Amino acid sequence: MTVATIEKKAKLITGRDGRPVEVILPYNIYRELLELERSMEIFRRKETQESVKRAKEDIKHGRVKAFSDMKDAIKWLDK
Repeated sequence: MTVATIEKKAKLITGRDGRPVEVILPYNIYRELLELERSMEIFRRKETQESVKRAKEDIKHGRVKAFSDMKDAIKWLDK
């Protein structure tokens, strides 16, 4: 879902001073935003960042293995 779509569907609740204080969103948008936040929490973890860094180094140095399908990958993992 795009930011523009979220902005169109959001309802702003303003305070007495006219400033937005709350937002009402359709439930499906709320769920998507929660899932995005959950993903970002995982991505920001130190362990995840270290793993991404190691993976980039492996790719850079050619320490990768390509498979034609999932079945081949599973066979390779079982070795």
